[in-house]
Amino acid sequence: NGLTPEFGSALRQTIEARIWEVIVIPRPLSQAGNVQQNSGAGNNPAQLRLKMRTGIGGIERSIEAKAKETDENIALAFQDLNVLMAMAKDMVAISKVISTKIREQKGEISDDETVRFKSYLLSLGIDDPVTREHFSSNSEYFRSLAQQVCELLLDPIEEQGGMMSLADVYCRVNRARGLELLSPEDLLHACEQLNGPIKLRKFPSGAMVLQLESQDDELVAADTLEKVKEATSLAVEELAKQMGISLLLAKERLLAAERLGKVCRDESLEGLRFYPNLLLHRDNDS
Repeated sequence: NGLTPEFGSALRQTIEARIWEVIVIPRPLSQAGNVQQNSGAGNNPAQLRLKMRTGIGGIERSIEAKAKETDENIALAFQDLNVLMAMAKDMVAISKVISTKIREQKGEISDDETVRFKSYLLSLGIDDPVTREHFSSNSEYFRSLAQQVCELLLDPIEEQGGMMSLADVYCRVNRARGLELLSPEDLLHACEQLNGPIKLRKFPSGAMVLQLESQDDELVAADTLEKVKEATSLAVEELAKQMGISLLLAKERLLAAERLGKVCRDESLEGLRFYPNLLLHRDNDS
């Protein structure tokens, strides 16, 4: 494709000369500070000779050295992981002791921060996480797992207004299980087995949550309407901040209230806001 003959000639001469092979011999300084020239076989046997090769051989040796260093780093990392696992077990044991002491003195607890600390401790670890190897069938495994999920999340879901997104459920359950982590698929199958007092619900938008059976759409819509009335109007992020819930749950609450005619929306350049539906409830509001 147009290479000049001079380039081809220079390339052939370079390859034939094999200039990538170089022998380097250290040159020790004499007592007078002058450089002594070393000349092959006539050198002192005590002098060090270092042969450096570049090219493919050098690259291969460099790759082998890096691979060895990587293996050593991985082995060291697994040693640290084993120590971390042992410490995690100790931490779970300590949390159980503390939570037991708090349960025994629950009649004396009145401060809100102490009560919240208690709930955190009680949800820090599960005594005996349900694992697949203890069951002969998947159906038994998922039923037992569903029961454990219900026991773990009943109080937190009540604190969050009766609903919790499946993403939050996944994080809370795996945090409590410690080293026995669940896959998203196993958790979803377990949630599908829930039959009270918590149930799995899928909204028209596709979002899935765990919801208290006592919290039907009428109650959720009525509670949402009261909050909208108090503030005159609410955006999704404002309701989320007010209730301490995720944006997803706040939006679904407002949409549920809208479907039942409790609130109506106003979309503008400033965003989406919801107002009390005065068209359907003007008699009550007048």
